[in-house]
Amino acid sequence: MQMLAEYEKARAHLVRFKFRDADEADEFERLANEVGSIEAMKQLGRLDTVRRVAINTITMGMVSDCLHHIYEALRCMERRKVVVAFNLLRKPLTDSLIYLAWMLGDEDGFYEAFSKKSPAGLAPKIVGNRRQAILQAALEKTALKGVIQSDWLHAVLFKDDFERGLYKTLQRAVHLITVSREAVKTEPENFNFIFKNYADNDSYDGLYEVLPLVLLFLAHVIEGFYDRMKAMDPGARTAFKVRTITSMFLLSDDPNRINETRKVLVKLSRILACPNCNKPLILTQHNMARLLMRESFRCTGCRTVTPFPFSYIF
Repeated sequence: MQMLAEYEKARAHLVRFKFRDADEADEFERLANEVGSIEAMKQLGRLDTVRRVAINTITMGMVSDCLHHIYEALRCMERRKVVVAFNLLRKPLTDSLIYLAWMLGDEDGFYEAFSKKSPAGLAPKIVGNRRQAILQAALEKTALKGVIQSDWLHAVLFKDDFERGLYKTLQRAVHLITVSREAVKTEPENFNFIFKNYADNDSYDGLYEVLPLVLLFLAHVIEGFYDRMKAMDPGARTAFKVRTITSMFLLSDDPNRINETRKVLVKLSRILACPNCNKPLILTQHNMARLLMRESFRCTGCRTVTPFPFSYIF
């Protein structure tokens, strides 16, 4: 959300270009009054500019819609309105994410479909046959190679028989009755989620396991778009990648990945100390999470919380 707000505030999505001469400027103004700015640029042969305007506009609109849905879904999860949350998650995770991944991984192919074959070329039935390839191509453009696998992402979001997947849950949350696929089929004498006790914790189990990784992928796809739109500060880009990936390692049960995070932060533990009691920083799992996500650490002696601008290291 912060990245979106900053790019909107900076108007980074706006495309600027110089006219070749005064005659072209006059012709653009005349055509724009008749057929609109985009068509005017097309008639003037400014096709690269038209493409960039289209991609930037789609990016800002789709990312905004996607993040608002996710934000409200997480708020609903906090209030145990789980069915509403699953409804809100379905659009960004099974629709928007694929189109965003397609734009990042194969901008040429996406723009060809958008500009010459829309809407049929963008239909879910067409896109559905290429989902895993789209996810793989997008992963190749991010820093997540080796962290997330495209076949896992595809299974989580679109395979109804994947044990820890979201597909079955999201489909049932949207429809009262599901009968077309056996794995998603509504039980006899039942309606999906209607009789579910809101206090049951099992609705959160699978979500906690897979949603953070899906959102990590989405965040890196968005970062890739924004960096194309207007190049990010190199230090900010590196800080984003280090903080998001190592934070995800801390959420795993894999001791090897937790140790990888500790290796990244070990130099800080040798130079940082509590300003209150001078006790050196101890890299507990809590403190590693604090440094990465809250940019602070807590003394294991006197419990004082000290701010530390972790991102500025980069």
